[in-house]
Amino acid sequence: MLLEVFRTHKRWLMFIAMVLVIPSFVVTGIYSYNRMVSDDGALAKVDDESILQQDFDEQKRKQLDSLRSRLGDQFRPNMLESQDARAMILRNVMTERSLQAEAAKEYVEITEATAIEMIKSFPAFQKDGKFSRDLYENYLRGTGQTDEYFVYTIRRDISRQLLAGGVARSSIAPLTLAKHVNVLLNEERDVKIHTIGLEKYIEKITISDDQARAYWKDNQKKFELPDEIDVEYVVFTPDLFKDVEPNEEEIRAFYEQNQNRFKVPEKRRASHILINFEKGKEAALKKAESLLAQVKADPKKFSQIARKNSQDPGSAASGGDLDFFGKGMMVPEFDEAVFKAKKGDIVGPVQTSFGYHIIYVTDIVPEHIKPFKDCRDEIVALYKEQEAQKKFAEEAENFTNTVYEQSDSLEGVINKYNLKAVKLEGVLSSGVNKPGHRHFLNAAVLEALFSEECLKEKRNTQAIEVASNTLVSARVTKYRPSHVEDFDSCKERIKNDLITQKAMDMAQADGQKLIADLKAGKKLKGVKFDEEATISRSKPGMYTYPVVTAVMQVPVKKLPTVIGVQGDIGYMLVSVEKSSIKPAEKERLASDQAELAMMLGRADESAYYAAVRAKHDATVLNKDYLFEEK
Repeated sequence: MLLEVFRTHKRWLMFIAMVLVIPSFVVTGIYSYNRMVSDDGALAKVDDESILQQDFDEQKRKQLDSLRSRLGDQFRPNMLESQDARAMILRNVMTERSLQAEAAKEYVEITEATAIEMIKSFPAFQKDGKFSRDLYENYLRGTGQTDEYFVYTIRRDISRQLLAGGVARSSIAPLTLAKHVNVLLNEERDVKIHTIGLEKYIEKITISDDQARAYWKDNQKKFELPDEIDVEYVVFTPDLFKDVEPNEEEIRAFYEQNQNRFKVPEKRRASHILINFEKGKEAALKKAESLLAQVKADPKKFSQIARKNSQDPGSAASGGDLDFFGKGMMVPEFDEAVFKAKKGDIVGPVQTSFGYHIIYVTDIVPEHIKPFKDCRDEIVALYKEQEAQKKFAEEAENFTNTVYEQSDSLEGVINKYNLKAVKLEGVLSSGVNKPGHRHFLNAAVLEALFSEECLKEKRNTQAIEVASNTLVSARVTKYRPSHVEDFDSCKERIKNDLITQKAMDMAQADGQKLIADLKAGKKLKGVKFDEEATISRSKPGMYTYPVVTAVMQVPVKKLPTVIGVQGDIGYMLVSVEKSSIKPAEKERLASDQAELAMMLGRADESAYYAAVRAKHDATVLNKDYLFEEK
């Protein structure tokens, strides 16, 4: 629960991070910056071994992939472009190298056999509870790894985890800390609110062009626009080759060679009478046996007896008929009884979790091969799909070579494959706003488009796989470098913002006067507070962070009191009535204590990493990869 609150209300617990986590990163002398330039262009060194640009790029790619999978549509390709992000990525590489060296020094090693057994147990490679070689090989192909390299990385990563894992697990959070955090999150305050709207002030305010221009000149950074490009791209998929029509002989041959694909499993039709356990199992069984005797004596009356006696609301009205169903579609006991019986058999009573069933097997359709005429359309579609995949595989290399060799234009592949060029304006490195294009202009494509080669030299990107059997190549048709937005294009927006801010200032001034009058005991006309509401840091309800923060910061000894807070639609007078704290249950405190221990463990783990880096002389060599001084 505590971690869920932390995720949902991060600002409330920022002080916890400040106290528990951040100090572990501030360790003087953990690694130094060497102002001498490395001969091999290294960004850093660990034990005098170089960390090169390609090592950094690989780590950055991994972290971008992780962010992309976790954030989905919220992901932006430029998330790791700041200097602090670069510093963090490089530190991660240095930590990995240091841990690797420490594992070797301390003889912490995982055998190849152990790593293989662990890989076989990974859920991602399991199918029907067993290791699937197909899933494993698909993963290796998708990530561009060999079996040997993947086993090596597992051995390496587990060795590192063994080194650091004990540090994190040894952390203990004091019970008093859990109590303090619980109070902080769950203290409740009763409030009533009166909002002074901005409308009456806004209609009195005017902002001249000169005032707006002055604000624009004084705040140029606010109006800086990032690099922007217009893009042309093409998509290469197997769909381009689906116009191949098979002849009748090929269709017939496919049918004969793939009989299993067109096999239809056995189906059975049954009716049943259900007697549930509402009046007890013994009574239910007695009634079921009586009904069984009646229907066996005259099977033609099964439907009539089912309508009158069955307690299955879904089938009673239709005489108990369940229509056709395949094996495994019913509960196991019912399923077994039906598929053991012959056509015309009446069996029972069969006990399931629903009650006792009397079952009448009315029809059986044996397993069979679907007739050719019923499969023809399916075969044609399958043939086209397979041929398209085959042709795509053959032509993918040609497509890739063409966009590279004729890099000044996409016309070569457009004409050769009859592709449609897609054009898009105003593309930013942070991502594409239009949903229909995001799939094709993903992070990898955008990274290529904003490279020097594409921006300045106007070359095609390489053919980039954005999904299975989907290649994209793109080019920049127009480049607009970052610049300050023209005043005329943002003038009205500036005026509106200035008017709103001035109106808020006027409302705040009036609000403060009202608060002073209320505290002096004066009765005010036109001030009407909403109904009382209860809020806390963990349950803010409809109220914004600034409002809840202001409410919770009022000292308890000053309650009740009235405070003023700027809101979304006006200045808010908040009457804070009282504070209450419910005692935490022992189970809740124990759970919170365990979660705080995990947080402390991560802090200890970070401190351990810092110590290992220091032990193995981790040194940053390039000042552009140091954390910015605050």
